[in-house]
Amino acid sequence: MDNSVLPDSVEPDFYPESNIFVNKLDIRDYQQLRNKEADMTFVRGLELLQSPAMIEQTYDFAHLKKIHAHLFQDLYAWAGRPRSYDVSKGGDIFTPAEELGKYEQTVFARSQQFVGLKNRPNPQEAAVLLAKCLGILNIYHPFPEGNGRTQRIFLTSVASCQQYYLDWSKVFAWEMVETSKLAHVGEYDALTYMIERILKSA
Repeated sequence: MDNSVLPDSVEPDFYPESNIFVNKLDIRDYQQLRNKEADMTFVRGLELLQSPAMIEQTYDFAHLKKIHAHLFQDLYAWAGRPRSYDVSKGGDIFTPAEELGKYEQTVFARSQQFVGLKNRPNPQEAAVLLAKCLGILNIYHPFPEGNGRTQRIFLTSVASCQQYYLDWSKVFAWEMVETSKLAHVGEYDALTYMIERILKSA
């Protein structure tokens, strides 16, 4: 492991000759694990949405890690810990592991700025700012697995500070992927439109 990666970082183990993470339930079938993961994180996510105070609301990396830890606590020993290796997906290259610490302040400055606004932004203004929060957070992509689910709950917490709610049930899976890809190259219009569409007054 590179000495410059975050001190609590991890590279999860896989079962032999597979792409299946070693897990607390010892599930060795990929689809079965995916289904169980979806069910368990859905329940844990509802807990956080209904009772945000279960974890400290600091709107920084520590906050994000606590969300991830809560969501995946039933499955992975490494829940809440960032990756120690580089990842890419569908042609998108995410922040290198050794630079997660370097960019931490930059990434979370956007969410903390939104939380600290003295005047509540109108829906259009809020959508622009929240899209920028989500875009840079997705590029950061600090966990081995579960980044999208963690980001959505985090952004919902951020939005709630200005009396807004995000209805993620109205977002298509392909839409999240495509808008995030555009944000990776600095094009935020599609992501902003998506956020504006699911943004509701709390």
